[in-house]
Amino acid sequence: MKKVLVLFFIAFYYNIAAQTNLKVKNSSSLTVLEGSNIDVSGDFESESSANVVLKSGASIIVNGSKTGNITYRRNLPTDEYFLVSPPVFGQSYNDTYVNDYNIDEATNINAIATYISSTNNWDWMSDGENLTFTSGVGYNVKLENNENGGELSFTGEIAGDLETQNGGVNFTLIYDPNSEPDGDDQYLGYNWNLVGNPYPAYIKNSEFLTSNSSNILATIWTWNSVAGTYEDRVSNISDSGNGNFPIAPGQGFFVRSSASGNINFPEADQYHQIEIGGSDTFERTTPLTSIKLIINNGSSYNRHCDVYYLDNVTLGFDYGYEGQIFGGGGNPNSLAIYTQLLEDNEGVNYQTQSLPNTNYEGMVVPVGVDALANDEITISAELNNLPANIKVFIEDKLENTFTRLDETSNFSTTLSTNSNSTGRFYLHTTSASLSTGNVLDNNPVSIFTTTRDNLRIVGVQSGTANVQMFNILGKQVFNTSFEGSGSNNINLPVLSSGVYIVQVKNESGTVNKKVVIE
Repeated sequence: MKKVLVLFFIAFYYNIAAQTNLKVKNSSSLTVLEGSNIDVSGDFESESSANVVLKSGASIIVNGSKTGNITYRRNLPTDEYFLVSPPVFGQSYNDTYVNDYNIDEATNINAIATYISSTNNWDWMSDGENLTFTSGVGYNVKLENNENGGELSFTGEIAGDLETQNGGVNFTLIYDPNSEPDGDDQYLGYNWNLVGNPYPAYIKNSEFLTSNSSNILATIWTWNSVAGTYEDRVSNISDSGNGNFPIAPGQGFFVRSSASGNINFPEADQYHQIEIGGSDTFERTTPLTSIKLIINNGSSYNRHCDVYYLDNVTLGFDYGYEGQIFGGGGNPNSLAIYTQLLEDNEGVNYQTQSLPNTNYEGMVVPVGVDALANDEITISAELNNLPANIKVFIEDKLENTFTRLDETSNFSTTLSTNSNSTGRFYLHTTSASLSTGNVLDNNPVSIFTTTRDNLRIVGVQSGTANVQMFNILGKQVFNTSFEGSGSNNINLPVLSSGVYIVQVKNESGTVNKKVVIE
C-alpha cells in the first residue's frame, strides 16, 4: 500500500521527490517557489479548501490521478504583449478577471485574444463576456501600462492521468492545403496555429515536435517581447535555443500545420526545469558554430537570422534544421532579415538555415532584407566558434561592395526603394580577403516557379539577361529577355504539367536549373 504524504500546514518546498501519494488537506497551504519542483509517483489530491500555489517557473509532475485545484501564477515581466497558455484546466476569464489581474482595456474590448487562423487575425475579448481558457490553446495577453509587468493566475485541475492513459492533451489543427509556404504566401497566416503548454511542468521543444512530426513543421515560434519579434525554435539543432528549448508552464507559441488532424501534448514529455537546464526565461544563447546576422533600421528593435554549420546536413532543406521566418499573427514584417537555400531554392525565407561544416569557401548564402524605401539599414554579425581562418563578408551586389563583419565592422546603406526579397545581398565565408576585384561571380542564381504561370529568377542584379525553357525532349518552349533587378518575375505561357530546363544567360555566364510545372 502506498504511503500518503498529508500536508496540514503552510510550507515552502524545494525539489520534493514524493515517492508516494500527495494529499493537501482542507485549510492547508502548499507554495512551490520559482525554480522548485515536486514529483508525485502516485496520486495527487488537493481538498476543496486547500491552497496549492506554484510560483512562475515552478513545476509539479503527477504520475497518477489528479484531484482538486492548484493555482499557477505566471509572471509577465513587462506590459508588452505575451503569448500565454493555461497550465491547468477550468480557469474562467471575464470582467472580474480582467480587473483582478490588470489586463489592458480599450473601448468595449480587453487585451485577451485567441488567434483566428482562417483570417490571420485576433479575436479580442469583449466587455461582459464570460469565457473559459482552453487547455492546449495559446492566448495573446497584455497588461495595463506598467513597465514592471505583473502576474496572471490560473486556478484549476492538472490535466490528464499519466498512470492510466497517457493520453495527453489534444489540439485540432487548422489546415488549408492551398496555403503552403512559398515566396509569395509565406507571410499569410492560414496554416498558423497558436497553441500552448497545458501542464504545470516544462516540455522540451524537440520531443513535442517529434511527437507531432506528421502534422506540423519541425519548428515552433515564440514571441520575444524584448526584441519585438518572433523567434523560431527548430527540432534537430541541439542547443538550448532550439531542440533543447524548454517550453515553460504558461507559455504559448505558434506552430504551422502541414496536414490536417490533431497535435498532442504527451504527459510523458513533462520535465522539471533542472532536467532541461537554464532558467525560467523565454530566450536562450546559441553555443554551436553559427553566424547570426542582425539588421537595424534605427528603431528600437533589431531583427536577426541564423546560419548554423553542422554535421550531416545538406545545402538544401533538412527537416528539423531549417526554420522559416514567422508570418502569422496578422502583422506582416516591415523589417526582417533572412536567408534562402543554396540548393532546391523555392523562395522560402528562413530565419534559421543549417549548412555543412565543411567547404566554407564554396558556400555563398543569399540574404534577403525586408525594409522600406529611405530606411538606413545596418547589418552586423555575431559569430560563434567559426574556424580561426574564416573571414565573414556581406556582399552588396547593387553597390558592388564587400564589408567584413568579423572584425566588428558593420555594413550600412540607405535604401532607395522598398526591399522585400533576396538577390542583392550575399553572405561569404572565406579565408581570403574579398574585394570586387578578386571574387568570382559564384553567387547562386535561384530559379523557381511561384505559380504555374510565373517564373522567379533571383540573383541577376543588373544588365540584360536571356531566359529560355526546354521540355524534357530538348524542344524550346519559351524564350525572352529581361533586365536584372535582383529578383525578377517572368510571365510564362500556358505550359503542360511536367519537368522543364530553364537556362538563364548574361554577360557573367550561363545557369541551368530544373523546374516543375504542376
